[in-house]
Amino acid sequence: MDTISLGMRRKAPLLARLTLMAQLGLWLERARSRRQLRLLLADPHALADLGLSRGEADLESIKPFWR
Repeated sequence: MDTISLGMRRKAPLLARLTLMAQLGLWLERARSRRQLRLLLADPHALADLGLSRGEADLESIKPFWR
């Protein structure tokens, strides 16, 4: 018979919260970077510095934050 220790029961919600916080952080970073990329669409030299074409930058900037 398998048993779960009391310590594991306490750690599981904490791990779930940390995972959720990490996911939210990733989404916020994606939203921020895509917003900044949209601002660079008007500057072909900045896009060239990043190694992106206008089409690539446009496609990336319109993606939703969760993708």
